[in-house]
Amino acid sequence: MTLRLNLLPWRERERQAALRRLRVTVVGAVIAALCVVLLVDQLARQRHRQQVAANDQRQAVNHALRAQLAERERLAVALQAVRDEAAALAKLRAQQGLPTAVFADLERALPPGMRLVKLELQQGTALRLFGLAASSAAVAQFIRNLQHSQVLHDPQLKSLESQAQSKRFELLVRLSALWS
Repeated sequence: MTLRLNLLPWRERERQAALRRLRVTVVGAVIAALCVVLLVDQLARQRHRQQVAANDQRQAVNHALRAQLAERERLAVALQAVRDEAAALAKLRAQQGLPTAVFADLERALPPGMRLVKLELQQGTALRLFGLAASSAAVAQFIRNLQHSQVLHDPQLKSLESQAQSKRFELLVRLSALWS
């Protein structure tokens, strides 16, 4: 008597069990992969939010620095304007005494018997003097006196005309370089 064993149902059960294990493993792997993908996605989104926040902070700092730079440039322009004004005022202050010096030198140089009728400033470098003198000697004395002036230089007699009781003269005098 031989015993015959029918292993077909056992094999079928084993195959079904292996198939279930495979399905469970595949479903587990899919679930694990899905969890990993969701975790990576969450980490990427968190990293993106951090990057956006860092960029926003950098932009805010950049905007503040640009505002400071604009303010600095505005202040630099204002400072240069103030410096220019100060230089102009210093130049004016340095020249402030020149008109007074010109008139003082003219007054000192005028001999008795002479008077000035008209003064003309020519292009800021020369002064044309028109006047009346009692004699030619008074005009010559006036020219000699002008040669000692600190502000008036190189007196040149342009004309000398005799009138009834006086001499009419025209004199050209160069002004000092500080005047122009």
